[in-house]
Amino acid sequence: MANNKYNILWIDDEWDKMTTFQRECEELYGLYLEPYRTRKAGMEALERNIDHWDAVLLDAKMFDENDNETASLTGLGKAKQRLDELSIRRAIPYFISTGQPDLISDKNFKDLFGDYYIKGNDDVKLVDDMLKAIENSDSQQVKTIYKDVFEGMDKMGVRSYVEPILMDILLPLHYPAKEPNFKPAYHYNQLRQLLEYLFRACNKVGLVPDQCMTDGRVNLNQCSLYLAGKDAEKSGVRYGEKGERIVPEYVESIIRSILEFGNIHSHTVELEEDDLQKIEGIFRTAQSRFIIFGLTLQLCETIIWFSEYIPKHDDKEVNLLLCYELQREESKKSEEDGATKYLNREFVPVKDEDDIWHCEECYVKISSWESGKMVLTEISHNIDKRTNAKYPFFARFKKIYK
Repeated sequence: MANNKYNILWIDDEWDKMTTFQRECEELYGLYLEPYRTRKAGMEALERNIDHWDAVLLDAKMFDENDNETASLTGLGKAKQRLDELSIRRAIPYFISTGQPDLISDKNFKDLFGDYYIKGNDDVKLVDDMLKAIENSDSQQVKTIYKDVFEGMDKMGVRSYVEPILMDILLPLHYPAKEPNFKPAYHYNQLRQLLEYLFRACNKVGLVPDQCMTDGRVNLNQCSLYLAGKDAEKSGVRYGEKGERIVPEYVESIIRSILEFGNIHSHTVELEEDDLQKIEGIFRTAQSRFIIFGLTLQLCETIIWFSEYIPKHDDKEVNLLLCYELQREESKKSEEDGATKYLNREFVPVKDEDDIWHCEECYVKISSWESGKMVLTEISHNIDKRTNAKYPFFARFKKIYK
């Protein structure tokens, strides 16, 4: 069984007569042939998702637009021409096979279409050449270099969304001569979009609560604050007790940098001309490409971190237990008014049946009290989960002796 999986677009009007070949390609070599009977249907599928395909296999004589036609070289000619045109956008290796004896000795055919393979006779060579071409292609090379990153995307279920964004930047990083029109300034916002998919993966398992979403849209800033254990004030939540966090500080720093560099239209990469000019105004120098490449490589590290953390912390109910609601302004005012009656008053603290020390509604953090009184010098909202149900306030105090 092959370890790899390559997607091959296959145009052949008689593909259903070669199911053994199709099965062997899949099971032995990891070449998944997706068949189409006509040139039109196959090429439309290619252009709908050009990044999905690793290679194209073409029958020499094929139907062009529908299967009521006579199979001919017309469809092959059109398919080859379009593949050559698309190579500016993405060069996909393609191969031609034929079972037509009249073409084997036709010199004109080879002059027009190049090398070809004879069905049945050249199957082993065809498969070998396809594997070599795919594995040596620019895209496959990048996917090999960043194998752990792409595997991490698979773990989180975000690869189909994130892969095109990363490839748009990693290909120019590794093959700059083939991407002469690469404009770094246009891609900072794509990194923000990539963060959005990571935060959605966190939301699925409760590492980011629904409060950090607005009408189904991710609030990037609020999510980043929550993951860092800071008050997400607009969302009204914080992760854990003060000082607790989900992401380590270096991941927080990477996230903040991406949010700051791509601060226009955080939910779309379809920027208006005015926005593009603003971004280009910030990054006029040629060195700006090093900034986008540097952030992208750091984001790759972040993807790996999330891909390792999420599967180990995927219990949504448990995760959401650590989501604390912040006090809204109106409730804050109400509680502040209620707290004032305790401020600067003298108390003898009392221990209740649960061994919790308190002064009426105020929890005081002591382990014992022998004598004397305390003056409550500062009152705040009690965030201690063990005690706040009974005592809504937390009091700091000064001990006095009388």
